[in-house]
Amino acid sequence: MTDYLLVHGAGQGAWSWGSVWGYLTAPTEHPPRLYTPRRANRVLTLDLPGHGADADGDTGDVRLEECVHAITRAVEREELKDLVLVGHGFAGALVLQAAGQLPQPPKRIVLVAGMVPHYQRTMLSVLPKRTKASFRLLSTLSKLTGGDLRLPRPVINSYLCNGMDPMEVVRVLGFFGPIPTRVLNTRLTLDPPEPASPVTYIVLTQDRIIPAELQKRMAQRVPGVELVEVDSCHQVMQYRPKELAEILLAYA
Repeated sequence: MTDYLLVHGAGQGAWSWGSVWGYLTAPTEHPPRLYTPRRANRVLTLDLPGHGADADGDTGDVRLEECVHAITRAVEREELKDLVLVGHGFAGALVLQAAGQLPQPPKRIVLVAGMVPHYQRTMLSVLPKRTKASFRLLSTLSKLTGGDLRLPRPVINSYLCNGMDPMEVVRVLGFFGPIPTRVLNTRLTLDPPEPASPVTYIVLTQDRIIPAELQKRMAQRVPGVELVEVDSCHQVMQYRPKELAEILLAYA
């Protein structure tokens, strides 16, 4: 029986996986028969340090090592077996790092528009020049005001949730939290260089934060990677949750 651990993107939380969790845990028959086996055994989500329910502290000062440790601790604490480890956005680099520190490698790693920087480079380094410039401007403004860096609503609407139903965007807009600036500015050493687990990279073809061609280039940094394309914006968990869940269930 396959266990899943779903790790959210920057400024989000466990909440972002709600619909996908529902499809992963739903019975295969309706109404379900008694003792019908499920395709997924356990499906867990977590709030990384400074995110979601843990966003009361200073998210901007959260360290990369804290986030990686939160992932490995969740796997060990819950005794997850036959694991499919999933990372969205900036969590792509985090789950690759965490997988190399687990006593038992995951059955599969799935990166959903995951950031995969070059050796000893930051996650910010992978972004397009215009996006990096905007991030630096927002970081400067947040420091001047003494507040956390949060993505403005127009950015969420036009770049993370483009193509989604406006009412659906309104429903999730208030859940977006501060951005972990220190994590994004930390140089990564992906350990080990060649993952001990097979890796699938899900390319989101309508993503405006991390364009599809950039996603494909990052994916090719992972030896033996499998590419899967989904016609979706960055927030595929809200826009195409059933399609994403079906892809993940293929690895059960």
